[in-house]
Formats: sequence, structure tokens, C-alpha cells
Amino acid sequence: MLLVADIGNTETVFGARDSGGGIVRRWRIRSDPRRTPDEVGVLVRQLLEALPGGAAACEALCVASVVPNFTDVLAEASERHLGLPLREFRWSGELGIRLDVDEPERVGPDRVANALGAHLAYPGPAIVVDFGTATTFDVVAEDGTFLGGAIAPGIQVAAASLFSHTALLPRIGFGVPETVIGRTTVENLQIGVFVGASLMVDGLVERIRAEWEPEARAVATGGLAARFASRCAKLDLIDADLTLKGIGWGHDRLYPSRA
Repeated sequence: MLLVADIGNTETVFGARDSGGGIVRRWRIRSDPRRTPDEVGVLVRQLLEALPGGAAACEALCVASVVPNFTDVLAEASERHLGLPLREFRWSGELGIRLDVDEPERVGPDRVANALGAHLAYPGPAIVVDFGTATTFDVVAEDGTFLGGAIAPGIQVAAASLFSHTALLPRIGFGVPETVIGRTTVENLQIGVFVGASLMVDGLVERIRAEWEPEARAVATGGLAARFASRCAKLDLIDADLTLKGIGWGHDRLYPSRA
């Protein structure tokens, strides 16, 4: 079994991939580089005990990371507590897709994984909307080429920013009022953050389709996809494991002799 991980700015998502390429279990931990390798190693090993065969069932660990400091911690943790060397998912010609952008070296590996995952799981032109710390829009051509996209503030980041930068506004939980004219401060905030975000997502997907490919399939993924994507009218489907699937397929192509 292959262990894959998407190391994001807020959380690291682990997934156990079976021989068919599906993600059969998943776990989340904080991407905190202040943790020691022993802390992280013990935690991950405990989580893996939920698998048949436990941690010993994992043959390799492949990660896509945008947090180098935590990657170093996880690499040492994996070697010490799982007996697995960390293999990094990165763009390479071996992936079989291109990065047709002006700054390919600055494209995050998570977005590359999204492009590869969308290309293999949903053939045809696609727009991947990833609901994470940031909300990213990845435009993927029919041949798998990453064409660019957009990056917007994540929903939770936007909500937290309002709370931390204003003296009188309260912290809010996830909620979408039925009306867009709020009668309480909390309703006003929920409408502005959550309804506003859904309109932003729909608007950008619609504009991308109009500018590029009207029939492009819009796929939602990321930590908030399951809770939020159903509020967006322009998204076609939800695949919360798309990034992890892309990392797994990338591992097979980057490390074929070890897959």
C-alpha cells in the first residue's frame, strides 16, 4: 500500500492508496514545523494502525509539499518511525503533462497533482477548484497541460481575517443563511464570507469557461469541498481525494521501479 501526503500551509492530509489507485483511508494533522520528528512519527504511526497490517502495510511515502520546513520534519519522522524514505512529488517530464505558464518553477506541487489527477480521473478539459488555505483554480487542457488559473483567499482565512483585524466583529462558524440580507451581525458575516465565496467561485468558473472552454468540467477538491462545493452552482462534481490520487499516480510515474 502506498502512503501519500499533501502538505499544505495549514494541514497535512495523508491517504492510504490501494493497488487500484483509490484512497481507502485518510487522516489530517497540522502542518506544524515546530513539532519534533518523534512527535510526528509517533502520531502518524498511531494513525496507520487503523489499516489492516498497520504501518507495516505501507511500502512507500510520497508527498507533495508547499511547506519545506515541515517536509524535513516528516522526512525524519518517516525514516525513524515508519522505516520509509520520503519521496517528493514534483513536476517532471515523466509525469506526462506540461506546465504551459510563464513561471513553471513557481507552480505548487499540489496544483501539479491536481492537474495530473484531473487528467487521469476525468479526461477532457477541466477546472479544478481546490478549497484549502487558499482557493485555487487550476485550468487543465484535454491533454493534461496545466494552463494556469487563479488563486483567491481561502474561506477560513477570509473569515479569520475579519475576526482578527476588527475589534467588534465576532468569530463565526460555518453557516449559510437563507437570505442575503442579514438581520444579525453573525448573519451579515456569514453572508459576506460564505455566500460571497460561492459567488466568487461561480463567477470565476463561468469567466474561465467563457474565455477558454465552455464545456470544461469543474471539479471541486480540498478540505472544504464536501461542505462548501454544493453551495456553488457552477461546479459539476466533488472529488475530495483528487490531489492525493494525483500524488499517487505521479509516484508511479516518477518512481516506476519502486511503484
